[in-house]
Amino acid sequence: MHDDGPVTKEGILSLFNLEDKALDSVSCANEDGMMRVNVQLARKNEPCPSCGSFNSRVKDYHVRRLTHSALSDRKCVLFYNARRYLCKDCGRSFMEHNPFCFGGMTISALTVKNVLEDLKKPTETFSSVAERYHISPASAAYIFDQHVMIPRHALPEIICIDEVFAFHSEYSRFVCLMLDFETGKPVDALNSRRLDVLESYFLSIPLEERDKVKGVCSDMYEAYRTVTQKYFRFAKHYVDHFHLVQELSRQVDHVRIRVMKGCEKNSDEYYILKHFNWILYKPSDEKAKDGKPLFDPGRERRYNNHYKAYLNFYELREKLLSTSPDLLEAWKLKEDVYDFYQTCTPENGIAEIDGLIARFANSNIAEMAHFGKTMKKWKTSIVNSLAIYGYAYKVEKGTGQVAARQLRITNSIIEGRNKIAKELKNNANGYRCWERFRNRLMYVLDKDATFSLSPIQRNGAKGGAE
Repeated sequence: MHDDGPVTKEGILSLFNLEDKALDSVSCANEDGMMRVNVQLARKNEPCPSCGSFNSRVKDYHVRRLTHSALSDRKCVLFYNARRYLCKDCGRSFMEHNPFCFGGMTISALTVKNVLEDLKKPTETFSSVAERYHISPASAAYIFDQHVMIPRHALPEIICIDEVFAFHSEYSRFVCLMLDFETGKPVDALNSRRLDVLESYFLSIPLEERDKVKGVCSDMYEAYRTVTQKYFRFAKHYVDHFHLVQELSRQVDHVRIRVMKGCEKNSDEYYILKHFNWILYKPSDEKAKDGKPLFDPGRERRYNNHYKAYLNFYELREKLLSTSPDLLEAWKLKEDVYDFYQTCTPENGIAEIDGLIARFANSNIAEMAHFGKTMKKWKTSIVNSLAIYGYAYKVEKGTGQVAARQLRITNSIIEGRNKIAKELKNNANGYRCWERFRNRLMYVLDKDATFSLSPIQRNGAKGGAE
């Protein structure tokens, strides 16, 4: 319906999803770019909410001003002439039931529904949704608090746990997020990863439920391993492969930077160490976008302006590794770790990792010796992560053949969820209310999470719109 179009009763009935017999009167007018709709419902014989008697009379009328989201191009306000009844038997007065809003709210039920559906998207904020539906950000936040309450889900067989910098409180700068490894659904979110907070949380969960947990996968934060051993009697702790390799890459990069600082800035060594450092962190069997080996010696060469020669990535890697014996040794040790994950199983893992730790410990490179100590500290959890949990199947294009890939327990599934948590925080310029942020995060992360169309009976969250 537009400003220059005819306003008809049929159009208004369709706009507000009402039947003709449900109305006594309805009219519409445009006032300063706002649509004003005047409505009075047909009288119905309604029971007294106190005694249930149908013996009542109209006591008076009360005009209610309701913000309605029936239109997207301009603000729409519903002026609803509501009846107030008086029960002749018990003397109680009560308002007639209406299809426009809940209880004493001044925002229509349709607007509430639209706000809650839009807040399911991580890109939306309370402010952006409020602007769209012509309400205040505080009203949008209040709607969310009153209609969304996501409880803790039951502990799964395999828990993935990680922290993300998304909420700053007096307890911590991190949000501790727990996911179900199999389904990817959120289990819960805590406002701290501190050991005392984790212990208090898991201790509050019944032992019978905790005994169903078979594994906990995390990074190398000691508190996660501690609570796994202390509160899950039948669970193994798994160190996430990505985080271990990430720490190794940091140590290799420290070696590269140290070597680079000892080179002349205009030298070939400085150039290759600065501009092609990413080659160090690619496995030797890495595939390019065309599906062919990236470091194939026979791969097509491209002209490099610095060297004034045609070179491929294999030749660039050779130049990079020839800059320093320390860098070459660090790279070889890194490749040993990659091979360990590709070829080892829990059965031979202990023997293999002992040899690997010995090679790092015997290195004269301080960074590699330091990483060897890290591996020794987390040896059991690293070997646990070698177990095959299942298989992923993919139909290859062209051939139509089904390729199977072994699946190990990792935290890769949680990394994308961490990005969503950061997105929620960044879009809103931060949250001040933890309960609201937790509810929003759980609501967005779980595709099956929904809202209650009727307000939830609880105390509303405080702390502003975001």
